[in-house]
Amino acid sequence: MTSSQPTRVRHVLHRKRAVLRDSVAVVLTTARALWKDRFLLRVLGGAALAMVVALVSWKVAGRAGSPGAHSRLRPLMIGVRLMATLCVQFIVASWLYSRWIGQGHNRVRDVWRHLGRRLPAFACCAAVLGWLDFATSTSTASSLIRTVGSFVFGYALSYAVPASAVFNCGMSRAFHRSYQAFRKTFGADLFAWSGVWLVTGVVALVTSVPEALDLYTPGSGERPASGIIGRLLGWALVVPISLGALAVSAGFCTVLFFALERNQAPSGYRKHEVETVSGLQLDD
Repeated sequence: MTSSQPTRVRHVLHRKRAVLRDSVAVVLTTARALWKDRFLLRVLGGAALAMVVALVSWKVAGRAGSPGAHSRLRPLMIGVRLMATLCVQFIVASWLYSRWIGQGHNRVRDVWRHLGRRLPAFACCAAVLGWLDFATSTSTASSLIRTVGSFVFGYALSYAVPASAVFNCGMSRAFHRSYQAFRKTFGADLFAWSGVWLVTGVVALVTSVPEALDLYTPGSGERPASGIIGRLLGWALVVPISLGALAVSAGFCTVLFFALERNQAPSGYRKHEVETVSGLQLDD
């Protein structure tokens, strides 16, 4: 190894740390914006409450009905969860963008009206994702294809739903807008999304704790309350944290769309941090 190689390695590591720092800073700024905005807090709280009520109803219906009622209701619950996810992402993106362009004071009704127009398309997308996630097959190749398809379609939706909100367009055009945004921001560093990856990684770690401790299994013997504890953790911790992470991810994408459309950083964000995550050269 020549003397210049350690210097080059240190330079690369220093640059990656800077990218990671800027990406995390954008994520934290987005999280603070969600926390300070009462409207978005009410939306997230309402969505979390609705999902908890749906989960409780599902459990009660499964117990009160026939032995197979629980299995028959599972696809419906998956659909409800996915619909709630898409709606939250749309509302977050629409509200944040309207605030950044100075129209937040009169956009509440517009947000709900535009959301109502998108519900049929969201229902179709949720049905596709639900089918990819829930459908079972004895073929390993088929299961792998479904898994890959679910990841790709879910990743595309993470761009398309905010695009639909920002540009007030249908999902077919939103996918096209997302593709254009992906091409224009392709020059960003590979670590540009590292802040979102950290958030989703922490959420995945937290949400796996009840399952790792076998708290979802109905208790018996020495642990009669373990099943109840697992359900309480799932309703009170897993659902709100998961929705919060999805909202932050939608806000992060909205930052990129704002930078593309306005060629500047949103209010409250530092220019160089947005340039890092978008790969763009923005105006002052």
